Amino acid sequence: MSKRIEYWFDFVSPYAYLTTQVIEQLAKKYDREVDWHPMLLGVVFKHTNSTPLTMRPPVMADYHKHDMERSARFAGLPFVLPEPFPINTQNTARVCLWLKEAAPAQVGEFVRNVTRTYFSEPAALNDIAWLGQQVKAMGLDGEAAMAACENPYYKDLLKSACEEAVSKGIFGAPWLIVDGEAFWGNDRLPQLEKWLDSGGF
Repeated sequence: MSKRIEYWFDFVSPYAYLTTQVIEQLAKKYDREVDWHPMLLGVVFKHTNSTPLTMRPPVMADYHKHDMERSARFAGLPFVLPEPFPINTQNTARVCLWLKEAAPAQVGEFVRNVTRTYFSEPAALNDIAWLGQQVKAMGLDGEAAMAACENPYYKDLLKSACEEAVSKGIFGAPWLIVDGEAFWGNDRLPQLEKWLDSGGF
């Protein structure tokens, strides 16, 4: 049995934001580790011929916006849909990939902090200087984090991550894989916990 929970997400996903705030706590409860996998939903959507929830027909988009707010209230988390929304998050993802190498123990802290800020107040998510400030506030090298955004190595790493996500059949976020079993969506966390507790069902 793998001791890891593969966690595939995009920083711009409201539902991934909710999952991000609790996934490490849940993993530790069952002696697991979170394997953070930032990706770009825009790339995934191109392969699945899909669109962001808020850009679907009005009756669907309005429901999803309402559900995002309700789900955040249920989780006890702040939530304001950013404007504009959605946005590209390639720089944020590259910083995350850099952190996986430079400070792996602090990846969760970074993801929680930037998503909570982005979905609760005006925040320049994906802005290189803003990202550098967030990393510096964590006691890490903000300049190195900024440099990672333009580094071909991390650009290729993110491209490969997106290709891997597509190859795994991932079509949304959050996407979690435990013992080969895939769970899509923040609303599947109760099922995920049941799986972790029972060893499968």
